[in-house]
Amino acid sequence: MTIKILDPTIAADHAETTMAKRVADLDGKLLGLLSNSKVNGDHLLQLVREKLAAQYPIKSVVTMTKSSASRVADEAMIDGLARDCHVVVTAIGD
Repeated sequence: MTIKILDPTIAADHAETTMAKRVADLDGKLLGLLSNSKVNGDHLLQLVREKLAAQYPIKSVVTMTKSSASRVADEAMIDGLARDCHVVVTAIGD
């Protein structure tokens, strides 16, 4: 009897990426908050929002929630956050 073992893994993708430019502070900036839709992710982001707002005069906050924690954020959501926000914070709940 022969046993055949299958390896379902693939090689890691080593694509070149560039880090986004960092802002010096949040004064007058538009903050984006992206929840992954898991339990308590929105609560964590609310705490982040409160802490940042206590330290910086944030101009405005955009809050978005992914449709499912197991899926990537849709392209329109990512494009909107990148276009409209100076800074985006994302959180995983549980």
